[in-house]
Amino acid sequence: MTDLLPYRTLLVLVDDTPLGRATAEEGVRLAHALGAKVLFHAAIPPTPPIIGEANMTILPPPVDYDALDRERAEKALAMARRLAADAGTPCDTLVSVGTDIAEAANLAANQYDCAMIVVGSYGRGTIARIILGSVMANLTQIADRPVLVCKLHEDSGAAGPGA
Repeated sequence: MTDLLPYRTLLVLVDDTPLGRATAEEGVRLAHALGAKVLFHAAIPPTPPIIGEANMTILPPPVDYDALDRERAEKALAMARRLAADAGTPCDTLVSVGTDIAEAANLAANQYDCAMIVVGSYGRGTIARIILGSVMANLTQIADRPVLVCKLHEDSGAAGPGA
């Protein structure tokens, strides 16, 4: 059997979407097979600036996007921890805030000496990736370690943001 020791820790990007769950499941499955630990990473991108302010009493109060993003990140990490626990796979969690998601994942993989990054992809075409952006495409360009891309299967019936 080949020596798989270099794969001690896998960084797995998760979010609160069906794709995030599918990516967590694949990351746990791979880590379990390799006898590795998982570092689940929920990255919260920078909040886009609000252009102009309206001082009108008919508008609802502003939404606390930071609190919503943190709540979604914690929900995703709780789901991922349950998956790892069910598989008997050790895991840690990490939340990064205010950085491009791909850059944050690459930085975390370096900082925590992860052997591989696991990321999800909706499998969008070129035009959609240009318009919507793609964490997966950016990450595969900048990562200095292997990146495993997990696609969301069509039978999940999900559509969502991100990769």
